[in-house]
Amino acid sequence: MAYGHAERNLALIRQLEAETRKLLGSLDQLDPEQSAWLQEVISPGRRAVHQDRLETATASRRSSS
Repeated sequence: MAYGHAERNLALIRQLEAETRKLLGSLDQLDPEQSAWLQEVISPGRRAVHQDRLETATASRRSSS
């Protein structure tokens, strides 16, 4: 039960992150803090971690169904 709540929260956070990336991408110039955040969230290593977590979560949901 707790996992469902956490997954919903994580989905909302990822949606907010995607919207923020989109907004920052539409700006002509970023300040240093915005630029650093954007580099962090689009880094290949972070994407791989997210993908691994997504695949693990998906697999565990399928096995519990």
